[in-house]
Amino acid sequence: MLAVIGGRAHINGITFVTTTHVVRGKLANGTVSINMRRLPWQWIFNQMDKAPFLRGVARLMKLLNHKLLLVSIFLLAIPWDRILPNNKFVVTESVVLQLAFYGFPLILSVVLLKRLWQFHGAEHKILNSYMKGGDLSLSAVRRASRVSERCGTNVIVIAFPFIILLYYVMIPGIILVVALLLGFKVIKWRPRNNWIEPANWLASLIQKYIVTAEPTDAQIELAIATLSRAIEYDHKLQEAVA
Repeated sequence: MLAVIGGRAHINGITFVTTTHVVRGKLANGTVSINMRRLPWQWIFNQMDKAPFLRGVARLMKLLNHKLLLVSIFLLAIPWDRILPNNKFVVTESVVLQLAFYGFPLILSVVLLKRLWQFHGAEHKILNSYMKGGDLSLSAVRRASRVSERCGTNVIVIAFPFIILLYYVMIPGIILVVALLLGFKVIKWRPRNNWIEPANWLASLIQKYIVTAEPTDAQIELAIATLSRAIEYDHKLQEAVA
């Protein structure tokens, strides 16, 4: 079985990350293009994988793209409350207005980012089909579920309580990393933790109705071509080692 760490959806394609390579498939104006490159910082990741705590950091960096992760931590570590004091804004205690404030962008993103959510759905479908038997035919992938136990949504939902608990003892950038790592640990221990089932149920609902959508055949075919390229190259590496 291919050592796939995970995948990412983009507005115009899908990326699959293996233990050695990043394979990016793009669909633009009906044209498919697939690019493959070595996973950056490989020697650092190899060392980090030997340490229990750093192993989770390495996995997070491989999946999210190390540059994106570093920028996110930098932005979260900025003391925005000092740069933009609260007294410049009108704060309301109305629950309805607060829900509208946070809910409207969410609803808007579901509508405007439909193409992104479709590629996200295609990513989940093909990984589910592959992990359950390796059938990468269009019909098999189309029938597969859009809900994935490997989705980052599961980690975020489980990490959210840790973010709240750590808010008063850590700076924001560190909170994000620590909370996500704790989320990874909880998911890894899932067989012994029935108490997280409500979190898994909530993450499944979020995946099904918000962050994924039913992909088109063209988007599924791109996912198939991208994962197939990763599998093909992985087989070549194994044959070379043998």
